[in-house]
Amino acid sequence: MHTGEIIRFYREKSGLTQSQLGEGICTTTHVSKIERGKTAYSDDIISLFSERLGIDIHLEITSFHQVEKQLQLWHNSIIMRRMNLVEQMKSELEKSPFLESSKYGVYYHLLRARYYILHNKDDLSANILDSIQRGSSPLTAYETNLLHHVQGILYIRDNTDENQQKAVQILKKIDMDEYKNEECHYHISIAYHCIGNKVMSYFHAGKSLSYFKKTNNYSGAIKAESLMLLQLSSEMYLEFEDLVERYQNLIQDSDSLGYSDQKGTLLNNLGYEYYNREEYALAKKCFKEALDLAEKGSMPYLRRLCNYTDACIEGNLVHSKLIKKHIQHGLSESKSANSTLFIILFELFSLRMDNKSDGYFSYLENKALPYFFETKNVLLIERFGKVLYEYYVESEEFKKAVQLSNLLMR
Repeated sequence: MHTGEIIRFYREKSGLTQSQLGEGICTTTHVSKIERGKTAYSDDIISLFSERLGIDIHLEITSFHQVEKQLQLWHNSIIMRRMNLVEQMKSELEKSPFLESSKYGVYYHLLRARYYILHNKDDLSANILDSIQRGSSPLTAYETNLLHHVQGILYIRDNTDENQQKAVQILKKIDMDEYKNEECHYHISIAYHCIGNKVMSYFHAGKSLSYFKKTNNYSGAIKAESLMLLQLSSEMYLEFEDLVERYQNLIQDSDSLGYSDQKGTLLNNLGYEYYNREEYALAKKCFKEALDLAEKGSMPYLRRLCNYTDACIEGNLVHSKLIKKHIQHGLSESKSANSTLFIILFELFSLRMDNKSDGYFSYLENKALPYFFETKNVLLIERFGKVLYEYYVESEEFKKAVQLSNLLMR
């Protein structure tokens, strides 16, 4: 945005015509050429325009020249999750009257989309991306890559296997030579993790870890290393005792730095490791600590409550009355959050605890498993598909067992 555009912006805002602005100062034609950047002008003219418009045009020009630096600082503060600075920069940028109509408008709105993701307002973020994609303004190479990055984050957060696949594809489009934001390796790693590609997830998590360490992003470094640990579990090359020790070190680091979100995630992930080894008491302990760190009603809260309840049931660790209380609480929270996934999981827990075998397997056959297939939730398909298959075999429903087996092998 050049000086003429700033003059035109404030002239139109003041409700003046070009003739009215130039009266006694210069001709209407000269005003038009100044606004279009087609002619030279003196400082005296700018001073007279400033007086007539009630602003300091020179000050506005200087302020606008700082916009790009402010946008970069806002972006970096979002990456670093320095929330005080995030809010400060947002307020400062919102004061710029012509930012949205300038060449930085798209960049600004893309960062607004990232800001809303930071505050778990994914719908608002998606609306901004839709508006940008429908718009006629051409995007710079950097803006195109930032768009891919934000789209990828939204796909990841939608939490279905189909969207994780989309996340991988859109994030792979990013040209790092143009974008130069290595944080995106972290999100690529998450997407690969969600579709079960441990090797690629570990590779990109490692690249993001190097970037976070280089930029002193301690929160990001803890998240990247915890993501690497997820890839090292089960069939990978790390003794379980070593895995647990690394988790505990990261949990301690998160605690000492005050990163409760990261601590909760690490505890939840360690709980999974114990659960998968059928060490349900230790899993329950981790899930409970993670649950206590989650915001009630949030998706992490529902996930951790579900995991905690699951470990209690599998390990027969808590009196049935208390487990049923947890289940009813989980159902209530899931319905409030309108989460079909967790409603189904808590319904399965409820039927199991009520010893309603026929109802449990009927619900699993007709409601739960079809939903898991529809949302392409591989982990739940494998877990509950095996349970239903074994039920079919035991009840001698061999035709259904064969049909389900064929589905599970696709």
